[in-house]
Amino acid sequence: MDDNSDGTTADIASAVSDERYTCTLRTGGTVVLGADRLVVDRGDEPVVVELDDVVEVSLQDIDWFLAVMSAALIGFGLLSLDRSLLLGGAFAAAGAVSLALTYRKRYALRIQVTGRADPLRCFPADPQTLLAELEQALAD
Repeated sequence: MDDNSDGTTADIASAVSDERYTCTLRTGGTVVLGADRLVVDRGDEPVVVELDDVVEVSLQDIDWFLAVMSAALIGFGLLSLDRSLLLGGAFAAAGAVSLALTYRKRYALRIQVTGRADPLRCFPADPQTLLAELEQALAD
């Protein structure tokens, strides 16, 4: 079978019947919610999920445990600077990188789908609106 689609938004929208809501992802890409399926396109292969297969939808705020541990690592590194400048700086830098990555992964929309061991995670630009639309589509 010859597939001539180039992965554009029009091609993805055509895969969704009766489009209800479209939004962009913070990491690049789009999410298209239709009457019967959800398409998450991150730039590579789009993920198509039938709404009948969705078990649970949740919005994960920031991972507070990891954020506190990263801040503690920064503090430990700063307090250790007088003993060893190199190791203290390395601990502080590792904590700062960990804190930045934790902040970047805030407001992750987690979609638990039957047949998938791990939930589908995406990072929409407007997570509250997408969550409300998705919950409404699941209730219908």
